[in-house]
Amino acid sequence: MSVTLDIQEVGGRGDGVAEKDGQRYFVPYSLPGETVEAEPRERRGEGIVADLVQVLAPSRHREAPPCAHFGDCGGCALQHWRRDAYGAWKVSLIARALTQRGVATPPFEPPVACREGERRRADFVVRRQGRKLLAGFHRRTSPRIADVATCVVARPAVSGLVSSLRAGLASVLPDGAAADAVVNETDGGLDLLVRPHRRLDLSLERREALVALAERADLARLSWGDRAAAEPVVVRRPPLMIFGDLRVEPPPGVFLQATRGAERAMQAAIAEWTQGVDRLADLFAGVGALSLGRAGRTSLFESDAAAVAAVLAAARRLAGGRIAAERRDLFRRPLTVAELTGFDAVVLDPPRAGAAAQAAELAQSTVSRVVYASCDPGSFARDARTLQEGGYRLEKLLPIDQFLWSAHVELIALFVRAAKVG
Repeated sequence: MSVTLDIQEVGGRGDGVAEKDGQRYFVPYSLPGETVEAEPRERRGEGIVADLVQVLAPSRHREAPPCAHFGDCGGCALQHWRRDAYGAWKVSLIARALTQRGVATPPFEPPVACREGERRRADFVVRRQGRKLLAGFHRRTSPRIADVATCVVARPAVSGLVSSLRAGLASVLPDGAAADAVVNETDGGLDLLVRPHRRLDLSLERREALVALAERADLARLSWGDRAAAEPVVVRRPPLMIFGDLRVEPPPGVFLQATRGAERAMQAAIAEWTQGVDRLADLFAGVGALSLGRAGRTSLFESDAAAVAAVLAAARRLAGGRIAAERRDLFRRPLTVAELTGFDAVVLDPPRAGAAAQAAELAQSTVSRVVYASCDPGSFARDARTLQEGGYRLEKLLPIDQFLWSAHVELIALFVRAAKVG
């Protein structure tokens, strides 16, 4: 039985939130101030997820979504929200998390807002169904695939790969088989990793089909298999990432910042906030996108062996030995207080879980500056509180929206160690 709800706010997952008769409801694709009819579906946490049936009284901030697949494809949640209200909401997620943790904050820097057609990374999913190959993204909260023609948030070359995947993988995947197609647009061209969901050996015919796909889509490289043991099937040219005078050939399927604009904004912030710093440690460094290319000595720490190997290979081509890289699981073995004394500043860009153990070591260290890039306001606020209690002051914070129309928001922040009195 449907219910009529008054939407009060948008929650952290991008759903409209309403309360009625003491019960909380989460309604996708609804906006604050709207009255909607919704169909309760299932319980989630402290509330009930309900499907939107119709909007009875729309918000003045509602607008037509630019993508024909919106509502079917689960890649975007908020295309129907006017950009200024949507952007303010994303900043509020950061402010709310910090307030809840009692972290003293400066005025935020003007947010970096991404636009349509900027995403350089996409994780497509493909499945063979009879003679047809579905290609696109998972539907919202469903393993089913939304078969898309194009993606408005992706770079044209990335979005255009969908049609090539349909044609190229139809003869590679048997009926019923599925795979992830992870594509990165590098400085050397498109780098594609096809990761089958179940083991599938490559016959000569399948290899020939993959070669034809690489040619048709003008790929730099096409690899096959899991990231840890991916096989480069076709390398037509090196898929390079260029950072200043350093040219890194990333491993297949490597994590990259979602947009070049966001990456450049973070690089610029780090350059400004660590100006004059000689010895810098980059923690959870990936392939060093945030720190490489700067003057001075840089030591990278990363758990991914392939990423570390790529950085070391690039560093060997440079004179001076100013770049070092070490494989290290910073969740289990954070840099200790003693190890941190060798650095003037630290950059860290942990995954969504944050860096609780490393923040605890930093809080006891003498490092003068900590630059923290985060993809989760909650874990960032937790670690910021740890740093604050250790004597650091949150001096600058730059919100970054590089996952357009999603519920995810990123940031980069500068912590400065306060001078000790006495």
